[in-house]
Amino acid sequence: MGDVYHNTTAHYNAYFYARERILEVEQNLLNYGERNYNRILPIYPLMDSSFSKANEELIEDVVKKASIAIQRHENSKWVDDSYITVGKARLFSLDFPNAVETFKYVNVKSKDKDTRHLALVWLFRTFVDAGEYNNATAVIDYLQREKLSKDNKRLFALFKSRYYQLTDDLDNMVKNLVEAVPLETNHDERAKIYFIIGQVYQQLTFDALAYENYQSCLQNNPPYELSFYAKLNMASVTQLTNSDDLKTVRRYFRKLLKDEKNIDFKDKIYYELANFELKQGNYDEAIENYNNSIKSSTSNPRQKGYSYLQLAEVYYKHFKKYKTAQNYYDSTLSVLPKDEPNYEALSQRLEILTAFVEQVTIIETQDSLLTLAKMPEDELDKYLDDYIAAKAKEAEDKEKAIAESKKGRRGSQAVNFQTQGREINVQQQGTWYFYSASAVSQGRQEFARVWGNRPLADNWRRSVKQGEIAATVRDAEAPKQTVQANPDEAIASISKEDLIKTLPLTEEAQNEALAKVEEAHFQLGNIYNFQLLEKDNAGITFNTLIVRFPDSEHAPEALYELYLIYKELDSAIYSDYERQLISRFPESIFAKLIVNPRYREESSLASAKLQKMYAEAYNYYQRGEYEKAREITSEGLLTYDDNDFTDNMKLLDVMLIAKLDDVYRYQFELNNFITTYSESELIPYAKTLVKAYDDFQLNLVNSAKAKFKQEFDQLHFFVIIYPPDGKLPDELPGKVDTYIKTNLQIQGLTLGNLILDARRSMILVNSFPGKKEAAEFYQNFNSNNSLLNEYGTIKFYNFVITRENFNVFYQTKDLEAYLTFFNNNY
Repeated sequence: MGDVYHNTTAHYNAYFYARERILEVEQNLLNYGERNYNRILPIYPLMDSSFSKANEELIEDVVKKASIAIQRHENSKWVDDSYITVGKARLFSLDFPNAVETFKYVNVKSKDKDTRHLALVWLFRTFVDAGEYNNATAVIDYLQREKLSKDNKRLFALFKSRYYQLTDDLDNMVKNLVEAVPLETNHDERAKIYFIIGQVYQQLTFDALAYENYQSCLQNNPPYELSFYAKLNMASVTQLTNSDDLKTVRRYFRKLLKDEKNIDFKDKIYYELANFELKQGNYDEAIENYNNSIKSSTSNPRQKGYSYLQLAEVYYKHFKKYKTAQNYYDSTLSVLPKDEPNYEALSQRLEILTAFVEQVTIIETQDSLLTLAKMPEDELDKYLDDYIAAKAKEAEDKEKAIAESKKGRRGSQAVNFQTQGREINVQQQGTWYFYSASAVSQGRQEFARVWGNRPLADNWRRSVKQGEIAATVRDAEAPKQTVQANPDEAIASISKEDLIKTLPLTEEAQNEALAKVEEAHFQLGNIYNFQLLEKDNAGITFNTLIVRFPDSEHAPEALYELYLIYKELDSAIYSDYERQLISRFPESIFAKLIVNPRYREESSLASAKLQKMYAEAYNYYQRGEYEKAREITSEGLLTYDDNDFTDNMKLLDVMLIAKLDDVYRYQFELNNFITTYSESELIPYAKTLVKAYDDFQLNLVNSAKAKFKQEFDQLHFFVIIYPPDGKLPDELPGKVDTYIKTNLQIQGLTLGNLILDARRSMILVNSFPGKKEAAEFYQNFNSNNSLLNEYGTIKFYNFVITRENFNVFYQTKDLEAYLTFFNNNY
């Protein structure tokens, strides 16, 4: 009677309610988030903290109810099931460690084989959701050797399919879905599995199998949304054997568009129709339907993002219209959710195209400005009059077109696309400077900054008046005007005077414009060559650079790239660039690479040998054997004078000059190093040495002010100056005391810890009877195994000082002055 009571009560009370609650949580997970039908649907979505937080109350109730069944009915046959329910609750609350322990407990304690298997199936899912794929694989290996019940086998196959989807193994994913589908008794779930199988086959380009599974999905009478996407995807994978099939598919898409039930799915229908046309090579029709998809997309930013992306890809890969592609990639990223797997890759491509467009815009803008600036005044005046008149008529025509479109007539045929709330026309408007309203407006502001606000008058190129000079100063101090948002309004508001103000009229301004064009050509060539991988366009761009700017600093590298490009393209003209490079720039690394293809390898070998000599020289330098060190640096620089380590050896040589020669030669060599090795990574350090030299000269003056006395026949102290950061004030004095007694084996010295100023503290070690004993202690303390070496980059100063000079030092706080005195006298 007791067993019957506990079994019945546990089953139909506590466990029953716990199971109902956990089923509700599982259903909530299946409905969690949006369903992205452009991607392969998951068997179940991955959880996050938002989901567990939203279901927190339900999950806590599950644990509470299941725990009652375990604690009050411990001898019932529902205890194992209750533990599994608790494990699920832990899983759905993202408490993976406790979920793992719970499922493992059931596997060890349960006497029922199917229950143990069920616990392991959920343990597998826990490992998958936690990202512990190695442990998940171990569970797969074990369970695949076991004979599972029908329901456990179904659940295990579904969980495995999710695992293989997450690890991008579509073959094993579809294999497990095919295994699970006949075991699934729920029609909606079976329809969903068939749909996912169809998606996998469609992605693997097995269109016939995809069609078959979409059809099976429909035969299971799925919910309308799934039914709609199954029909839509069937149209996309229909096998075309003749032109009639093509017409049939297009009619089917039109039928879907006319169906009122599909009004919320029009963006997706147009998108799939565009994909279909793209597959047939009908680019114009594809572009039209992608734009229709964008216009129809009112509440689905992800779908709008996909349509923008496809337009970007078409213009990028097929038409190679990078300006247009860049605009569409920008629009894609403005609406596409950041959880898309390829979001980062798209961001990188946008960066490349943005850089491309930037360089092209610089070239077009500056070249057109230079052309206009060189026009005779009468021709320029006529051109600007015609331009302003044309723009006025264009604005008038556009206003008429807008008015007509409001009456239902067709307006402009230009393709517009939206970028962050603004409409931008993507048709090419030409490359003339004044076609860009923003460029004109910015140029006008720059002119005003330099020239002032001039009225239009004869000889305006030369007219500079006193009042205008004052205005220039005022304009330079004033904030810039806001660029008008509407291009047509901006163009309409710009007068001839405004346009003239944007031109580079002086020689200096023209040289600046040419420098921008030169740099833009070099950058553009690199983008073509290394990022867009268009060798022909890269060759044209680099060639333009060396023809227009033969003395460019980029000429050697541009000639080398031309040599490599045309050699790769198997074009005989590569030899022309080879001759130019060797004859014009024989000392450049690029010429040396052509003359000796092993130059880099040999340079690296020389660098390695020089590094070995450097280590030896630096070792002598640290020991104070400066003459020996200088012999090695001189030999190294003579033998290996051209490699990527030469600058290191040269700087060490300069530092040795500071020790062996007068300070004036040291200053000269240091500045010469900065000039000769201007690209070296050591330049910042070399500049600190220059500053240190300047400070040294200043310290010579300061040392005279401090009045330190050269009377050394008196008691001496040893002083350590350190920054009072962190634990240093607490631990350093004790460590110094131990170091002196243990390492230096000196007894009887006392230590004091003083504050020098807000930035510096000091340890005072006293005392020594005279200069000799103090200097000997200083040398021993600063040996190679000095205690202070433990502190890495922390800056310490230490020195010995007479008692009398210490009083002066402590009053003046002039550390630099005393260090100069110390170096000169000890």
